[in-house]
Amino acid sequence: MKNLISLLKYLKPYKKWAFLAPLLIVFEVIMDLCMPNIMANVINIGIGENNTNYIVFNIILMCILTILGILGSIGSAYYAAKASGYASADIRKKVFEKITNLSFLNLDKIKTGHLITVLTNDITLIGEIIMYLLRLIFRIPIILVGSILMAILISPKLSIILVFIVPITTLVVSILMKKAFPKFQEVQERVDDVNTVVRENVSGIRVVKAFVNENYEIDKFDKANKKLRQISVKAIRIINVTMPVMMLFINIAIVFVLWYGGIEVMNKDMLIGDIIAFIQYLSNILTSLLMASVVIVMLSHSEASALRINEVFNYKSDLKNTKKYKKSKLKGKIEFQNVDFSYDQGSGNLVLKNLNFVIDPGQTIGIVGSTGSGKTSLVSLIGRFYDITKGKILIDGVNIKDYDLNFIRKHVVFSLQQPVLFSGSIKDNLKYTNKDISDDEMIKVSKIACVHDFVMEKENHYDYKIEQKGTNLSGGQKQRISLARALLSKPDILVLDDTTSAVDINTDLAIRKGLKKFYNDITILMISSRISTVINADKIIVLDEGQIVGFDTHDKLLKENKVYQAIYKSQIKDGDLDD
Repeated sequence: MKNLISLLKYLKPYKKWAFLAPLLIVFEVIMDLCMPNIMANVINIGIGENNTNYIVFNIILMCILTILGILGSIGSAYYAAKASGYASADIRKKVFEKITNLSFLNLDKIKTGHLITVLTNDITLIGEIIMYLLRLIFRIPIILVGSILMAILISPKLSIILVFIVPITTLVVSILMKKAFPKFQEVQERVDDVNTVVRENVSGIRVVKAFVNENYEIDKFDKANKKLRQISVKAIRIINVTMPVMMLFINIAIVFVLWYGGIEVMNKDMLIGDIIAFIQYLSNILTSLLMASVVIVMLSHSEASALRINEVFNYKSDLKNTKKYKKSKLKGKIEFQNVDFSYDQGSGNLVLKNLNFVIDPGQTIGIVGSTGSGKTSLVSLIGRFYDITKGKILIDGVNIKDYDLNFIRKHVVFSLQQPVLFSGSIKDNLKYTNKDISDDEMIKVSKIACVHDFVMEKENHYDYKIEQKGTNLSGGQKQRISLARALLSKPDILVLDDTTSAVDINTDLAIRKGLKKFYNDITILMISSRISTVINADKIIVLDEGQIVGFDTHDKLLKENKVYQAIYKSQIKDGDLDD
């Protein structure tokens, strides 16, 4: 249970509530332990001696103890719920923080469905077990030990049954729990699979419908769901055996007590009230063992969840943040020195090979190449989303690894081909990176990115509500909003990863003119599938199979570079250069 125990540290800020919950439950248990003995006295003395006053007094006493016990139980439940609720919320926050701080390389290796399950199902289960532990951690042992002592005091002879029934019950429960634990681990893995299928289908529902592939996806979900059902049934089947086994032992013990106790009563060695009290204490003992088995089941289940939570905590980001260098801004000089890069470090499968180039501050650099040539991989290294395999990347003469990571991400800004917009208004998305931007500046930048005109046609203009993933906007509109958002963050280095691929040529031209006019002092890197987008860049990087095969102006590349000539000719044929 080391994984679960390691998560209990999140109770520390709420130790007052975590202390009151078991304390109040102890108060309730003490009330419960008194009840059978008082009941025995009512039967033996009150009814046996026909003492009405004694009966009334003890009934009133039992009512008072019952009310006090209920109040203790309510108070315990209240504080246990608060402590567990706050602690699980803190765990969820820490897990989310950990995920957001992982590198792209880490996240590439982790299933999104797995992370969703951890953040929802696993942490919820941990919250539940914390609540049960706070309520039962003292209740079970106190009621077990207390009932055993009281039973021995009532009849040492009858108590001999405890020597047999308690160890046998404990052994059976332990065996069942040992079998249940690996099943619950597998249940969580199957939940991951179901979540992954659901996420893929929800995010890709347009593709599914476009290819009329609903039946295939339903079948895929059904297979994942059946596997979850099968392992869940196996796990629950083991747990469901526990209750009948416990009830069997309870009933066997009661039959023995009634048989042997009846003989003792007839021999006048015991009173009837003592038999009833003994049976009540025996029920308490076996019920507490049953409760312990339920807790063990939950612990088995929660340990699997705690293991998965700790696995997320234990992920080591391959990016080390030295926090060594920070500046007010970057000049924008970028230098690659003998840079190799692989997504699978150590595999030798290089995506980029021996890159060497220098970009001066304020230059606009185009990046072209065939699909899979490494264009996006190259610019990802400038934002330090990944670390290089070999060589050095310098920004303003400083190794990129020596910069504070957050500083680099703030000053090297990306606008992507497939932009991510968040639910909320257009204004919310534009001001996402800088909430203090004035509306006037937002509108000014929106005009440069060719956002303003189409926004003014929308209902409520900049307060127009964007649906999840921006489904009520066109691809080109989303790209332009993404570009405006990047510009509003006031970058020193701007990376445009095919940002205008979904806009028409005239709009693309207007955006480029706006960037040249208003942002000629920042370094801009433009990946584009269109040569027309990069034709007026200061220089163009030509990539082929992860290597730079050209780095010069459009005119020189067109004269001397065969790869660039081939791309250019293909686009002349297709009519993509008509601007």
